[in-house]
Amino acid sequence: MLNSYIIIDATQTLEKSLNEFQQFDEFICIGIFNDYATALNALLEKRPQLVFFQFSKEIPLRLLLDLKQYVDTIPYVIALNPKKKNAYNAIKYGVMDYILSPLEPTELRKTFLKYTKLSNKEKTEKLSIKSNGDYHFISLEDIVYLKADNNTTDFYLKNGKIISGFKTMKFFENQLPFYFFRIHNSYVVNIHFVSRINVGKANCYLLDNTYSLPFSRTYKNNIDTIIRRIG
Repeated sequence: MLNSYIIIDATQTLEKSLNEFQQFDEFICIGIFNDYATALNALLEKRPQLVFFQFSKEIPLRLLLDLKQYVDTIPYVIALNPKKKNAYNAIKYGVMDYILSPLEPTELRKTFLKYTKLSNKEKTEKLSIKSNGDYHFISLEDIVYLKADNNTTDFYLKNGKIISGFKTMKFFENQLPFYFFRIHNSYVVNIHFVSRINVGKANCYLLDNTYSLPFSRTYKNNIDTIIRRIG
């Protein structure tokens, strides 16, 4: 499975290390940005799985705070800086990994391996859903989509079962990994089951066209991201 990342680098030092990044075929660079405002806009639009940033006065650690404010699924954020003492502040702000610059190929490889291990673990994790006094433990990879129903959430599984959880979809959405996308106020879909998208009719089809769900203009960016990732 391909993963995307962006590079945020006001100092333009990371661009010199692009050859090191390009050794990893399963990770694709979708943009390099040199200022904070443009980088944040790209993050909100493109929704990459990983973000490398050379933090400085121009690219501050508040990037993490902004992401938490605007997106439901935070990407795997890696800070780069020549000073080891800055690692503490980076971790405190929620950075997932820290690499000393100038970039060493071995450290980059370790970071990609950490992310791969984490994402593989997420694929096999289970979600606990309380329903009518029962607790259902559902594998995340079995969930086709979620449907909001007032203050409850219906989970549609690939075996055809529907399980209702007595919490809002927003609650469950915050527990889902990066391959789940909200496409409508009422729907969150698992990208692994998307089989067709009809932009003209604003419909998203799942599980070999078994399900047809509408998507709204509000979440068009998520639809664009799904198309890019699958395509």
